[in-house]
Amino acid sequence: METYRKEIISKPAKPGMPYSPAVGCGPLVFISGNVGRDPGSGEIAKGDIDSQTRQTMRNIAVHLEKAGSSFDQAVKATIFITDMDLFADMNKAYSSFFSDDPPARSCVEVVRLPDPEALVEIELIALKS
Repeated sequence: METYRKEIISKPAKPGMPYSPAVGCGPLVFISGNVGRDPGSGEIAKGDIDSQTRQTMRNIAVHLEKAGSSFDQAVKATIFITDMDLFADMNKAYSSFFSDDPPARSCVEVVRLPDPEALVEIELIALKS
């Protein structure tokens, strides 16, 4: 039986935050919830759910790349959305990041997210390539 060790792939952008944005363990990588905040400017993507979802997915892509993975290797996503009426537009933007075989997924409406400007937060589990 193999023994797996936890591997911190990405550290929090703000020191002292009690989570790791990306953690590897064996053949899997776990990406913490991401919102549509531009890492360069620190600003939440302006506009609508489409722009926030696309920025969120670009943020996730950075962690996947650090782990040696990609969206093609994603096995499970969880989406938190502040208004289910935005689902169709979020889904269209989200879908554009996957080829023919998207991961299993859950999507739930939440009252609010830890980032008050965020409309969507996405976490992901993927295989390492």
